[in-house]
Amino acid sequence: MTILLVNDDGYQAEGIRVLEEVLVSRGHEVWVCAPSSQRSASSHSMTLSRDVVATLYGPDHWHLNGFPADCILYALRGGLFPRTPDVVVSGINHGYNISTDILYSGTVGAASEAALAGIPAFSLSCQGDGGLSRYPFKTAADFLAEHLSQFLPLATKHRIININVPPHSDGKSWKVSGVSRLFYDDAVVKGGTETTRIFDHGQAKFGSSILLRLQGGNVSQQDDEAESDFHRMEEGVIAVTALGVLPLVDGAGQESLRLLAANRKSADNT
Repeated sequence: MTILLVNDDGYQAEGIRVLEEVLVSRGHEVWVCAPSSQRSASSHSMTLSRDVVATLYGPDHWHLNGFPADCILYALRGGLFPRTPDVVVSGINHGYNISTDILYSGTVGAASEAALAGIPAFSLSCQGDGGLSRYPFKTAADFLAEHLSQFLPLATKHRIININVPPHSDGKSWKVSGVSRLFYDDAVVKGGTETTRIFDHGQAKFGSSILLRLQGGNVSQQDDEAESDFHRMEEGVIAVTALGVLPLVDGAGQESLRLLAANRKSADNT
């Protein structure tokens, strides 16, 4: 099987390297098209206002100075590879992509772009324990390799398979998981004093600016979804979720809109 790898941590990240090693050892042909540098939390962003530079750093191995979704777009449409891959795997991400994280994830964004192009796609993430132990990249890669043929028919143009591996997983125990709303106890920190900076190069205007940065805090679940991927990580089992590629349509909201539309039509006819 020909597998195209992408990530949002950059082509030199350990996660994508370990994933390639494991997949090659299982007899797969592996290609890589990944960002030139760290692109975490880029979601489904794409480069529209400038050229993208693709750099060949090995046979069928490219890095791009764009976003993860760019990597998929140009890999499939830019003639970088000799044929269409059988499957795309995005990862292994350095950190979870669960629940609300999914909205921000460049890892998931790249897999979604592949699915939109009709290529079966997986997103794969894992988490270290915050101590001296390393991320369980080998465990995550082995799990995907062992279940690839089993999960592959479920990965379609309408959905991707999202896999998250906790720090001390046995590599075998997994459960189907839902998603939930997470609360991020982050803080916005002023990174220095106010200064004068150019903020409009076109008109050479000046103004006062403040340097701000986000300082991460604890994450907690806001609802009672017992089978969420968040709870699976707390249980220490691998979470596997079938994610729809298109944005969700809220059923209750749609019904309310239909009522409004019907009432408007009725009023127009009186």
